[in-house]
Amino acid sequence: MRLSTRVRYGTRLLVDIAANQADAPLALKDVALRQQVSLNYLKQLMAPLVAAGVVRTERGSGGGVMLAHSPQDIRLSRVVSIFEGSSAPVACVDSPSVCSRSSDCATRGVWCRMKTAIDDVLDSVTIRDLVEQQRMTAPSGGGAVCPELDQGASR
Repeated sequence: MRLSTRVRYGTRLLVDIAANQADAPLALKDVALRQQVSLNYLKQLMAPLVAAGVVRTERGSGGGVMLAHSPQDIRLSRVVSIFEGSSAPVACVDSPSVCSRSSDCATRGVWCRMKTAIDDVLDSVTIRDLVEQQRMTAPSGGGAVCPELDQGASR
């Protein structure tokens, strides 16, 4: 399963806003520069985030973008849902009626467990968690690590 650039960049957008907003809105062009993402693309990402009530905008002099909620209240599962919809790897997980074999399919149980595992991970991470992770990894320049995957590679 791969997440779209909309999810990845949308998450980066939210982390940047959370890390840099004080009491005033941020200029989206400044976020674009920090994240090295085109301003037009960030504007496209803003629309669903505003519609979902995750981000708000203020017009005029001194306007910009702000989180509509505290970073600890925005779960990564919400961000993925806004841009991707369900995390189900196949349609029959959410809607068994789409497949006549759903009730006796040997693999459907695996796909259901996969969705549950993905949802559990995404539900356990907030934008605040990602801001803190970014602050811990940024000075080293080494980037985030995947200890679970690194251990598997040595087997």
